[in-house]
Amino acid sequence: MESRVAPNHSAPDPPERRLWQRVLNECWPLTDKGGNGHARGIPTRPAVPVMVWLDFERDGVCWLRAQAVRWHGRHVCVMLTDDRLPVAYVWVEATDVQRT
Repeated sequence: MESRVAPNHSAPDPPERRLWQRVLNECWPLTDKGGNGHARGIPTRPAVPVMVWLDFERDGVCWLRAQAVRWHGRHVCVMLTDDRLPVAYVWVEATDVQRT
């Protein structure tokens, strides 16, 4: 029987990944039994134009244009496009958001 070696499927990270940064003021509205943040069951709502305050791990604090698309209690989910974010949505506290 012939021996097979699995091919090496490792590839370098996409170039944009080097730009990604953690958002230090990200704050999930709910937690599960394991203590992990989530937003399951919170409905999407009509978008509201806002400015959001994000604290990036390397670049620090900045205000960015976004759209609030979900909210629950004192938390708001904003949708925005920024090369530092791997996804288009971030949950923050409502005090970090201002309507425009």
